[in-house]
Amino acid sequence: MYYVYTVRCADDTYYTGMAHDLCHRMQEHVSCAPTCAKYTRSHKVVALAMAWQVQDRSAALRLEHAIKKLTRAQKMALLGEPATAASLCDGVEATPLATVTLQDCLDGKVEVAQ
Repeated sequence: MYYVYTVRCADDTYYTGMAHDLCHRMQEHVSCAPTCAKYTRSHKVVALAMAWQVQDRSAALRLEHAIKKLTRAQKMALLGEPATAASLCDGVEATPLATVTLQDCLDGKVEVAQ
């Protein structure tokens, strides 16, 4: 299982990425670990705006790319209607994880399939 996620940064920008272990990836972003994204090193992550569970790495890469191509307005619309993410890529099933929060990931309270 893979995850595509969008985080909100302190400057009200959004960063989208993908991960095999969602909570570990959130910890990397927040701690500015050497493996975190260059963008999130200089734009502090403050919230997990949305995460989607997808079937495999290929699907995750395709969905991540599709979301990154969206305008800010389109991303905001997607965050408001996360179930529409699958319509961005043919053949990709994306299940929104609307109840997962950044703090839950950091506290280790989230059980997500690996």
